Amino acid sequence: MAKGIEKERIAVLINRAIHQNITPDERDELFARLANPQNRAYAEQLLGEMWEHFSPGRSIFTQEQGVEMLQGIMNQHHPEETPSSEIRAGVAWRWWAAAASVMIVASLAVYLFLSKETANSPELTLAEAVEQAGIKPGKDRATITLGDGRTLVLDEAGSGLMAEEAGVSIQKLTDGQVRYEPAMGHVATATTHHTIVIPRGGHCQLVLPDGSKVHLNSESVLKYPVPFEKHERVVALEGEAYFEVNRQSGNDTKPTVKDVPFKVVGNGQVVEVLGTVFNVKAYPGNDVRTALVDGSVRVSNTSGASALLKPGEVAVFTRRGGNFTVGRVDLDVELAWHNGYFLFNDEAIESIMERVARWYDVEVEYRGDLSDKRFGGIFKRSKSIVQLLENLKDTGLITFHIEGRRIIVMEN
Repeated sequence: MAKGIEKERIAVLINRAIHQNITPDERDELFARLANPQNRAYAEQLLGEMWEHFSPGRSIFTQEQGVEMLQGIMNQHHPEETPSSEIRAGVAWRWWAAAASVMIVASLAVYLFLSKETANSPELTLAEAVEQAGIKPGKDRATITLGDGRTLVLDEAGSGLMAEEAGVSIQKLTDGQVRYEPAMGHVATATTHHTIVIPRGGHCQLVLPDGSKVHLNSESVLKYPVPFEKHERVVALEGEAYFEVNRQSGNDTKPTVKDVPFKVVGNGQVVEVLGTVFNVKAYPGNDVRTALVDGSVRVSNTSGASALLKPGEVAVFTRRGGNFTVGRVDLDVELAWHNGYFLFNDEAIESIMERVARWYDVEVEYRGDLSDKRFGGIFKRSKSIVQLLENLKDTGLITFHIEGRRIIVMEN
């Protein structure tokens, strides 16, 4: 059994734990002291004594649960006796006290262990919580599934040849770019389809078999034929991508008047171009945005609605209405992600955090009324999320709390 000063210290620490004002250092000290079986026996005795002077405002468990618990304890202490369904009042009180002691010991243990496991809450700074959870900016990450079922993981592959199929080779360059090139000595005999998946916390620069360049944002999927058909080039997009489409003729030599159209299908919309530069944002559940940088594109849908864009314009396709709204757009804002930035222009916090969550691979929870909280600014995507959160927090409008990879946004 614990002695003297040891007992007094354990009593102080348990009292603070029960009243939930124990510090992290004191919690660790209590864990260390309770690792000694003699100290734990004293702690159980002490909690039993505390219970005798405790008057709860309501029952912690039902009478039926209590009787069942008492019978279990009596069987453990007197296994040779079978408890009666009727327990004398004096005996019952002693066993209720013992049962309550067990319950409170269990409650203390749960509190202590859960507190230890969730110690990254209020006691940690944002920087400490981010470091502990391993939250980092996105990087080159992608998985490519080939027509024969093989899977290539970009961030696990070294630079050089990754695979060959359908007359093309797939190369990973030293800068992380993935490039399709004609395979030496191989002629394409049939078209197959490849699918590239960009997870949360990732992006990828891709050069397609026709030479067109695609920059895929986090949480995006692109499906494309390998090689392309001679009469058209069709890719299917879910998510966001920046396209630089290469003009290509049907025989894959010099550009001719009869170029092969390039189509991007996604989220109920079709974008048709020849050679041009544009950005498509087509995440599930959101409006589809097509912003034109150079050249011309026509956007259409299965309902027959269509729009022809000029450089500097954006077409917003609202799936509920089935129509396009065309207007001028700030290309710096639309293409900020492609250029390595977050750019906010009087934007709602929910919209901001949606992009932040994809890039840093985190979950977001909102508490309080944040509907009127809007922000502006520019932030480099390669920086730690700590700096972004601190900058938003410095406005005095919101604050943040981090639990693992979950960021809780709260109004001030």
